Formats: sequence, C-alpha cells, structure tokens
Amino acid sequence: MNVDRRTLIAECAVTIIADQGPRALTHRAVDQSLKLPTGSTSYYFRTREALLEAIARHIVERSRSTFIELLGTHIDPARLTAEYLDDLLTHRRNELIARHALLIEMRGNPALCKLLAGSLFSQEKAQQRFQSAGVADPGNAATDFLSLLEGLIFDHCLGARSRDTAELGTTERIRRLQIPIEAYLHGVNAR
Repeated sequence: MNVDRRTLIAECAVTIIADQGPRALTHRAVDQSLKLPTGSTSYYFRTREALLEAIARHIVERSRSTFIELLGTHIDPARLTAEYLDDLLTHRRNELIARHALLIEMRGNPALCKLLAGSLFSQEKAQQRFQSAGVADPGNAATDFLSLLEGLIFDHCLGARSRDTAELGTTERIRRLQIPIEAYLHGVNAR
C-alpha cells in the first residue's frame, strides 16, 4: 500500500509541476489533487526536498523500466534509442517538462540536480556500449551522445520541433528521431 501511495504522490507531483510550474508544488496541492486527507503527502515525504527527490527517483525508475522493456525488442541501437525518445515524448511528456523545470529551479541543490540530470539516460551504460564497440574515447563519446539525446528531447518537447506535424508514436516521428542518432553513431564509430 505504501509503495502504491508513494508512486501516486510522485506522479501527481510531476503533473502539478508540468501544468503549473515548480512553485505550485506543495504537500497540500498534492493532497487536494489526489483527494487525500490533509497531511497525507507530508506523512510520506516530510519535506519539499524529500518530495522532489521522490519525483527524481520516480523518473529514474520509469526510465529504467521503459528502456529495459524496449531493449528486449531491438537489435539496432539507433532504432531502440529513437523509440525510447518517442516513448518519452509521447507517454512521459509531463515528466520531461517537470524534469527541465526542476533542473532550473534546483540549481542550488547539487545532489538533486545530479539525480535529475541522470534520470533519463545512464552515462555509465552508454560508456560501456561505446567501449564494447571499440570507440577510442568511450567516455567522451558517451557524454556527447547523451548531449545529443538531451537536445533532441528538449527540441521535440519544448523547442522548435515541438510544433512538428508528425504525430508522436508514429513510424515517421521515430524515423525523424532516428536520423541524427544514426548519424552520430556512424560518425563516432568511423573515428
């Protein structure tokens, strides 16, 4: 029961931030949104920082489970990554918006920023992948690759491509995401 309630609270907090901004997130706002008795959210997460950490951990867990689920269906890394990005943009848009807002809002909290910054992609796993592919500098290759993915997400979620007419979840949208990913992977492997 506690795990389910904690998850519901984290999901609700994400929605509040995505819809109204980080300053609208309060324990009371979550209680009211979920129609919980006053004080319920603070019972599970005593402080605002604890609630924000729960949001970050929720995003991390969702990212891992989604990626693992997709990993079982793909061999091509560019297609896998494009489908993962499309899933983020299609089904987890509120998480993306909340994450970006919190990264800006929480600049003074290095631990939370680090957790949020690594909540969508694993630097370690990317580095291992590039190392196993024989890339000369797998650390920089992984960092550059994650920067590319972060840029694609921001652009498609909030930037110029957010007005793209290709419907999310379609083969065309996935193809458009896959093109720069393939270009990077081809370029880094050619070095």
